[in-house]
Amino acid sequence: MGFRCAIRLPFAYKVLILLGFLWVCVDGLGPCQIAVWLWENKILCPSAYAAENELPSPKKPPKDPYAWSTETVSTILRRLEYLGHTVNFRKTKQSYKSKKVIFNDPGDWSIFENTQEPIIEEHVFWTVQNIRQGRRRKTRTNELDIFTGLLYCADCGGKLYRQYKENPSGKVYVSYSCKNYRGKPKVRACTQHYISGMVLNDLILRDLRVGIDFVTEYEDEFIRDMTDDQITERDRELAKGKAELARAENRIIELDEIFNRIYEDNISGKLTDERFIKLSGDYEREQDALKDYAAALRTDIKECEKRKTDARQFVAVAKKYTELEELDATVLRELIEKIRVSEKDKHTGTQEVEITYNFIGAFDFGQVAEQTKLNISTAKMGVA
Repeated sequence: MGFRCAIRLPFAYKVLILLGFLWVCVDGLGPCQIAVWLWENKILCPSAYAAENELPSPKKPPKDPYAWSTETVSTILRRLEYLGHTVNFRKTKQSYKSKKVIFNDPGDWSIFENTQEPIIEEHVFWTVQNIRQGRRRKTRTNELDIFTGLLYCADCGGKLYRQYKENPSGKVYVSYSCKNYRGKPKVRACTQHYISGMVLNDLILRDLRVGIDFVTEYEDEFIRDMTDDQITERDRELAKGKAELARAENRIIELDEIFNRIYEDNISGKLTDERFIKLSGDYEREQDALKDYAAALRTDIKECEKRKTDARQFVAVAKKYTELEELDATVLRELIEKIRVSEKDKHTGTQEVEITYNFIGAFDFGQVAEQTKLNISTAKMGVA
């Protein structure tokens, strides 16, 4: 379903379909599985819905009105327009005479943000995009592994693969190991990085509970910790970036004025053609470089200004799971970006597992929680 087709459909239909797609994707279903889920639940595909409600549609409805194509589902899941943005130059043609469509690289798209009301929260949308970057297969028990696409080797960066081991009584144990720990010992590109599925589940669940309890009880302190420790440096960088951007933009305007003057001097004969060509070429190259530099500065400034809101977004998501009893795909993908597993230390028997959270990056909630409680206790004693 192209966006042109989508905007002709009633707003409520678009919202319900999009929300349904995003949440079942977060729960672990891919585009093909979502298409089957839609068919099983008798959800009309866009062209069938349009035909039933006498709405214009570029496509004829299929014989089966509940038959969704995988491509339609994939397209809806990745549409930036649903975030409230306008996207141009997704595709092009070699010439106006050619009918062949060439799809542009996403880096060449022109994206105009906040041109319309969004119909989905940004953190949910980007969570789904992170999920779709990894392939997800069902396990031997016909289930989707909740950790698929999240586990990485801390040393080589490779993914950790799921393994099974069955004991004589028939009980199956799940574990994970680095994908590069394969083949004969001499050709292995990495060490095993083995971790038990039960241990991993308990560790992540415990850390999430500590984190959720902390940000719920000490929301203000958490946001302050995420900003105050770096606020001076960040504000200094932000002020410096804005000053540099202002200088670059002023210089770009100044170069336009200089170019106009040398052009007039060339027309009037005060400046030779050779000199004009050299000067104009130099100024144009300087201006092009300044425009690229200004664009990079704007991106850096935007990211710098965004950091404060990221902590608040994490808190908003974490508060949804204050009664967390067990892990599932939804909570993991809403809160966690990736999990890095180190090799077990042979001398101490310990193993480091680093959790990188959505919005805030790697964060040791246990250590911060203890320090925050200590600071509050010390402050109370000082007041007393």
